[in-house]
Amino acid sequence: MRPLILRILAYPRTCLILLLALLALSGLALTQLRFDNTPDSFFMQDDPALIKYTQYKADFGSDEYSFLVLDAPVQWTPAFIANVRDLGARIEAMDNVNKVTTLANVRHIASVDGGGLDVGPFLGEDLDAAALAAKRSEALAHPYYRNFLISGDGRHLGILAETGVRPGEIVYKIELAKKIRALAQAPEFKRLNMRVVGAPIIDADVFTIINRESAIFGTLSFILVSVGFWLIFRSWAVALLPLVVASLSIVVAMAVSAVIGAPIGMLTAIIPSFLISVGVGSSIFLLAEVYRQYAAGGDLRAAIVEGFSHSAGASALSVLTTAGALLSFSWSEIRPVQGIGISMAAGLVASLLIGWLLIPLALSRFRLLPDAQRAARLLDGRVRGMHWLADFVTRHWRLLLLVLAGLIAVAGFGVARVTTDYYYVGLFKPHTDIYRSYTYVDQTLRGAASMELIVDSAGVGVGGESIKDPAVLKRMRELQDRLEARYGALGLKTYSIADVVMEISQALHEGDKAAYRIPDSRAEVAESLILFESSGTDELTRLVTGDYAKARINLRMKYRPDSQYQPLFRDIQAEAERILRETPQIRSIETTGVVPLWSRLTNYLASNEIRSIGLSFFVVLTVMVLVFRSATLGLTMALCNLVPVAIALAVMGFGGVFLDPFTLLVSAIAIGILDDDTLHFVKTVVDHYRRKHDMAAALRDTFASTGLAMLLLSSVLVLGFVIYMLSEVQSLAKFGGVTALAIGVGALCEFLFTPAVLMGLERVGLLRHLLPREADGASSTHTIQETP
Repeated sequence: MRPLILRILAYPRTCLILLLALLALSGLALTQLRFDNTPDSFFMQDDPALIKYTQYKADFGSDEYSFLVLDAPVQWTPAFIANVRDLGARIEAMDNVNKVTTLANVRHIASVDGGGLDVGPFLGEDLDAAALAAKRSEALAHPYYRNFLISGDGRHLGILAETGVRPGEIVYKIELAKKIRALAQAPEFKRLNMRVVGAPIIDADVFTIINRESAIFGTLSFILVSVGFWLIFRSWAVALLPLVVASLSIVVAMAVSAVIGAPIGMLTAIIPSFLISVGVGSSIFLLAEVYRQYAAGGDLRAAIVEGFSHSAGASALSVLTTAGALLSFSWSEIRPVQGIGISMAAGLVASLLIGWLLIPLALSRFRLLPDAQRAARLLDGRVRGMHWLADFVTRHWRLLLLVLAGLIAVAGFGVARVTTDYYYVGLFKPHTDIYRSYTYVDQTLRGAASMELIVDSAGVGVGGESIKDPAVLKRMRELQDRLEARYGALGLKTYSIADVVMEISQALHEGDKAAYRIPDSRAEVAESLILFESSGTDELTRLVTGDYAKARINLRMKYRPDSQYQPLFRDIQAEAERILRETPQIRSIETTGVVPLWSRLTNYLASNEIRSIGLSFFVVLTVMVLVFRSATLGLTMALCNLVPVAIALAVMGFGGVFLDPFTLLVSAIAIGILDDDTLHFVKTVVDHYRRKHDMAAALRDTFASTGLAMLLLSSVLVLGFVIYMLSEVQSLAKFGGVTALAIGVGALCEFLFTPAVLMGLERVGLLRHLLPREADGASSTHTIQETP
């Protein structure tokens, strides 16, 4: 590393040109960044679940909508209905809103003289109070309207606003959300106490949260880290230098996101504060070593060369192992996890390279360090404290090993309790507007989550149009009845072409309730549908394909964790298998939609966690064996790095915190971060041990040098991740808390248990091969003097 630092110091202009070129290219790439928080964005393009969902949208149209819930009086008045009608019209006039359905304009099927159908709005223009009272009772009894456009108790109404989709765009969603919320606060509508949910609204809110929290967390991390660095170096210029490096690495990381096509999403909020806290690691070890050398010798240039030569190799290896741990997510089936792993890995590598170029040049050109005598005085008190800690460990290493064994045993029980789950609304804290609005919809109109059952009869019906077969329609309605009866707790409500056919049948029989059924003959079904289509409505295009080969059954339900949907999925599969056996006209019944997509995500979490831990451990193990030139020491230290991760997972298991796309990141990130300290610490111990042939003395010297940098960096990292606990995204808060716990426990292990393990290995003779050969004879008789 010495030739490299000499070249950097000799060619400052070339280094600055390289740095500016990197930033210029990154800035150019940033223009390609886009936001995408749709369910589609979580999956690979060849994912079977995504393919089915994409095909469903191609067959039946987009399922993107905004849904409003408003209070309704017990007695409807003409003024109230006019208010609802006006609200619907003003929403429909907004940009990108295709259609608005309210109880005032929802389609109503009625018969006309001569056997025809009249499909018009449910509420006419001139209805008095008595007529509205009758209409309210009719709406409460109507299978389609009830628990969709009117709550079961009649105290709430729903408004559905179907919106167009512009892939990769977010501005139109933000504008739509602002306009709808502004309308809700308008004097003429404020008394309706409106709540709004739906994809455009939640995407706009997530985008706002990401931008706000990225700025807040980045700023807080910047302040905390800079204050911490000032306390160590007592120079604001030196304190800010690593943060400049980290800030530039954020630009590179976001540029890599753009290059690989990873959109901005909820996980993106992690990147800035992660790189500000973690990305400063290599800079801190470099500055700490230069500071120590400068305090000892007083020659700044020599201190820079020696400090760089001592720390650069270990920093490169530690950054590469952390990046390798993050790159383990590049095999993830979850696109945001894959993207953030690659982007943060690139940012870390960039922080290393930028730090190598910027810090030596800044120190040499501007003489930012305090004078050598002052630096020596500041260092002296800290060294005494680290010496005391080293002496404590070398005296009590056997007791510390017993404590470590106990922690491992307890952690094993906790890790076994960790579960995987996904709860989209539960990602947000209860006080957020997103959480409160969806909870309100769950309580009033039985939920805003949805899934689809696709009944496919293509190729099995004689003459085509198999969905018109009464046997098929009856099986569909039978399936709907069974599911609604079994899953009332989920607020399950279904709707399909079978319901439309039954409504038409009842209308053609003068509203007779007994006629609310599927006709027995195919000719009757076909005639009913022709009458319905000829009335001018386009509703069937959303329920059945043009060739009547496929039909959808829409299931609306409450938003709940995926684990609560699993019994429903199993029942659907069992019922589908039975129907397929009994109804040869149906080729397949498949599930798709948002809820099954999130369920698919849950299936990936456990395998992703195991894979990321396995790959991270393999990378760390390989690097440690190569660095320490000892399979025994490398394997032991790699296993020690798993202990803090196991303890963090155990806390999740005992605390009921399940794995989701956020907490999934904890293990690999923690392993990648913890190995940095281990590499620096143990490498320094080994170097001192080879010179002094005394493990206790080697530990004492290491605590006084590398240990100081580790203490600072660990404190910064814990604070950097604790900040995430302020997030409105509950899963991000859990991620921050658990990661901070893992890093804090990791620091405790590094200062207490790792030295104890090294003492134990040396005592039983497993480290003697690290000593120079000529010292073998001396080392064989060497004993450690322990203080009782």
